[in-house]
Amino acid sequence: MQAVSAELIRVAVRRHPFGNRGPRRYSLGRTTVVSETLALADAPPVCEVLRHIWQSDRFSVQCTGGDFSLPGTEVQELHIDMPPRTLADTLYAFHDPAHPGRNFLDLPAPVVKVYFPMVDFDERTGPPRFVPGSQWRTAHEDLPPPGTWEPASVRAYCPKGSAIIMDQRVWHGGTPNVSEVARPMLSVHYAGPWYNEDVLNDGGGMQFYRYHRGALPSQRLASLPGRRRELCRHLVPPPDAPQGCAHCGSVVACGRTALPGLNEHEGRWLCLACWSQSQNQNCPS
Repeated sequence: MQAVSAELIRVAVRRHPFGNRGPRRYSLGRTTVVSETLALADAPPVCEVLRHIWQSDRFSVQCTGGDFSLPGTEVQELHIDMPPRTLADTLYAFHDPAHPGRNFLDLPAPVVKVYFPMVDFDERTGPPRFVPGSQWRTAHEDLPPPGTWEPASVRAYCPKGSAIIMDQRVWHGGTPNVSEVARPMLSVHYAGPWYNEDVLNDGGGMQFYRYHRGALPSQRLASLPGRRRELCRHLVPPPDAPQGCAHCGSVVACGRTALPGLNEHEGRWLCLACWSQSQNQNCPS
């Protein structure tokens, strides 16, 4: 995985020389089309912890991704890996008749992200920090504004080859990288056994909460080892996947050279060029 990580870093820095999550700090986005990243998906210790969390082994992979910081990166403000709580009633079509005051953010972890450090996380490389128990605060409490008082946090010190299992509602942020090496961590996103995308009412925009359908060709899925194949079952193209872009008609492979449209294009597959154009048209000037 070290070679895969290094190549993903090279590609990201080439595209965004100054960072895409702040100076010298990067998100790799969804990397599921790089099928080698799925080798992490069936790590036995991780799967055993997830089975304990969800009391079932019927969880599944949604996508892969990752983050890294370069030497000289400064502290990152606390954040959550989802939209702010004020949008919960708009973005999540969840309703509990027995508890009308609850929303999607109050549920036991519906999805988790697992980080796999590619280097030792120590005082020099700058591990992520987490505010313990803050996943239960997200539904009813705002993050502290940047530059103000910050609640107590813990740093995830660990050797490379470890795993950091994270509820995406938890308050967290990066710490300075004062080393001389990049600090990458690859990630696998898992959905719980009861999770269903029907709970989303986001116009298709919350990609890390959706299965990266089509990222894994069906023949590639068939070649995976048994447990990994079961975990990645939702990553193949949908049965009704079109062969052409819904806008320009160019030949596409859904999930790899085409993405699901957002908002008014939801339910249609667009080639990457048309998808980008539709995004630019939706962005405020």
